[in-house]
Amino acid sequence: MSTQAKVVLVGAGHAHLHVAAHADALAEAGASVTLVDPGTFWYSGRATGMLGGRFAPEDDQIDPRAVVENHGGAFVAGHVETVDRERQRLHLADGQTLAYDWLSFNVGSGVNSSAIDGCTAEANCWPVKPIANLAPLRTTLSRAFAAGEAPAVAVVGGGNTGCEIAANIAALARRHAPTDARPAIRLLQGGDTFAPSLPASAGKRLADKLAALGIDVQYNRRITERRDGELICDDGEHIAAAHVVIATGLVAPQWLAHLGLAFDDGLVVDDTLRSVDDPQVFAVGDCAHIRGHALARLGVFGVRQAPVLLANLLAGLRGQALENYEPQSKWLSILDLGDGTGLASRGQRWWLGRSSVWLKHWLDRRFIESYRPR
Repeated sequence: MSTQAKVVLVGAGHAHLHVAAHADALAEAGASVTLVDPGTFWYSGRATGMLGGRFAPEDDQIDPRAVVENHGGAFVAGHVETVDRERQRLHLADGQTLAYDWLSFNVGSGVNSSAIDGCTAEANCWPVKPIANLAPLRTTLSRAFAAGEAPAVAVVGGGNTGCEIAANIAALARRHAPTDARPAIRLLQGGDTFAPSLPASAGKRLADKLAALGIDVQYNRRITERRDGELICDDGEHIAAAHVVIATGLVAPQWLAHLGLAFDDGLVVDDTLRSVDDPQVFAVGDCAHIRGHALARLGVFGVRQAPVLLANLLAGLRGQALENYEPQSKWLSILDLGDGTGLASRGQRWWLGRSSVWLKHWLDRRFIESYRPR
């Protein structure tokens, strides 16, 4: 009878890709590694460039099966439905059961589309997550633009993601549509501050840039309902929109709240990334809430958490002390504006230009290629 410990990774997020790529190191420590995920990993950093037509959909994808199997682990395609923590068993939607000794969640985040009444049931409402949604949106809009149509598009949410989405829809239209047939693209911000995570001067420059790209930026537009091809604001005003892209705040998957573990818009973990309720369970990335920290839902945090998670799984297997993860106070963020320029920021420093987007594309390519067979 095998006494090999079983490490099960649920979700192929940034951190779990790193762990999967080091499954051989975990095997040397006496553990088997199984990655459970529906299938393809879509990289968030290149998603808007894919929407705008610069990259093909396959250029934004990583095969998690290949990553883990190439390093001696196993892959199971599926969704986790329930976790029996007493027996240490995962129950999948297709009826499979997987045993674990160490369990980690890296299942990302989503958009609460139900906040806009009528959106969840309509095909032309497009949440920005899962990222795979952006590929059929691109196909749908490309066909319309190529046919000479100019469907009005509303992007709900004026944060960094909403800005990139709007700019790249404008870029997609430029690829297909003559100047006199461009669609109306509206960027609807719920408050009176545009791109609030950026320095104020950068937000002002970005607003001017989007206006120059033909995007109508509107403030204090709190959308409550989608009905009959229109968006309805809380003040009763109606905004026509053939397509609605929902780029409001991200939330952790709600099914995690039913695992019997502390949950606060994410599984609550301590500084070692381990659940505060179960020492055999870890959570990282957007689906985790690190106690004492309020982190934005950005891939840069998952990337930095990855080596700590791997080190702590190895430490757990060896009976050693775990490391603490210390979130960075500043990080580089680069918005791809679809016209060959980007806006980069780090703390209060920022710059807009072609060098920014060149750097972004170089970093994104390096990340994706690091998980592809050479």
